[in-house]
Amino acid sequence: MIIKYTNFSDGIHSFHLSESVKNLGLEELFFGNADVECKMDKSPHQIVLYCDLTVHSKMICDRCAKDLETKLTNHFQISYLFSSDLHETDEYNVKYLSPEDDKINIRNDVYEYAELALPMKRLCRDDCKGLCPHCGKNLNEEKCNCKIEITHDVWEPLKQLKGKFNN
Repeated sequence: MIIKYTNFSDGIHSFHLSESVKNLGLEELFFGNADVECKMDKSPHQIVLYCDLTVHSKMICDRCAKDLETKLTNHFQISYLFSSDLHETDEYNVKYLSPEDDKINIRNDVYEYAELALPMKRLCRDDCKGLCPHCGKNLNEEKCNCKIEITHDVWEPLKQLKGKFNN
């Protein structure tokens, strides 16, 4: 995903980039193409990219173990400053470009932001009931007759203290 910025005049420009997730090294959890809608704000001293990333993911629900496919999106912004002395920076999303450079490669950024778009809790739906811990039935599809008993309630001592203080 290379942007040849010397082809653009100063000002704001919009464009679309697309590349196969396999070419980006994302084929484990993603499929299809990674699509990026970019808005580039170019000036004589810097370039600022505003990007909206869209990828399609295949995951397994953390509660019911059902396969699911979903569309994930992420927004990111990167500032490129022109500088003759290139140096590493700890600043978030600020990079330096040599005056001799004529291209920006956002491939690693797309990879990183696609990974960051993955939810920490992967659910087929928000109200997923999961699997029965005894018989293993998917509780979204059918009810089971298992009786679930809590043998060790870790909150019981706090409930007793709450009862003492409410008098």
